[in-house]
Amino acid sequence: MTLRQRKKTKSPSPIPIARGGATTTALPASSLLSSPFLTSAKIFGITNAAGFVISLLTNSHVHLDLLGTGAFIPATLIPFLRLAKNPKPLPLSLMGSQFIITAWAFRLASFLFYRATVLKHDGRLTETLSTVSGTFGFWYVSALWGIFCTLPHVLAMHPASMIAKNPKPPSSTWALVSSFGFMISLAGFFIETIADFQKWNFKLNNPSDQFISSGLWSISQHPNYFGNLLIFFGLFLQNSQALATAPWRLAGGFLAPVFMYALFYAQFAGLVADAVGLAAQKYGPSYTLWMKSTPLMFPQIKKFW
Repeated sequence: MTLRQRKKTKSPSPIPIARGGATTTALPASSLLSSPFLTSAKIFGITNAAGFVISLLTNSHVHLDLLGTGAFIPATLIPFLRLAKNPKPLPLSLMGSQFIITAWAFRLASFLFYRATVLKHDGRLTETLSTVSGTFGFWYVSALWGIFCTLPHVLAMHPASMIAKNPKPPSSTWALVSSFGFMISLAGFFIETIADFQKWNFKLNNPSDQFISSGLWSISQHPNYFGNLLIFFGLFLQNSQALATAPWRLAGGFLAPVFMYALFYAQFAGLVADAVGLAAQKYGPSYTLWMKSTPLMFPQIKKFW
């Protein structure tokens, strides 16, 4: 009787890396194509594809931010909860960044959905969403926005799975950087929230031909964008220890604030919804004067003194 032996194919093993006298385990760059990154990217893709179909069928603006921004919650929470099944505790940095993302996405999606139900229509996107190609471009950028901006959090889950099996307390330097990043994200969250509240309250209590130039809007043309940028830069700092286990992962995580700034610049330049041009036409010379005397995004702190 003849026994047939089958060769078993071994999966790529993690790569050991020496860090400060200790050896940690980093996954190869090919792991980018496995979960949790792929899980997150799929959720963003499916959600924004659904938004694209709804836009074509209904020509509605109500669902735009509910799906576009709301997708951040399942796209990060699902892979996070899968990782949390490990009996060992997760790094505090990862738990902190998940808290920030969930709180931010829930707050912003809820506010923008409520605003959309009141206004029904966003004039800044009328031209963009009037064609199939424009609608596709909007949802394509929305999907990229989600995928790129969550990279510091999602990519950190790869080495975090190794750290969770052999938890070691982070060095004082890494702990300080992570804590500083959390505080930056938290500050950005409150800045964006306050800026949105100030603008919405102003619109409700003032004639439509006036624009807000008080509060945070007196030191920045886009304080909400500034707060948003702080949030995602803070996420990068929070997870910097895990991201630093591989150069490609560190570079990938830094894409989040870079992509956010590029997206904001595209909006300032009118490449993505010409909000600035529409506002200048609507409010006239006084708006142009305010633009010239107020920093584009980074606040002019000296106005406080």
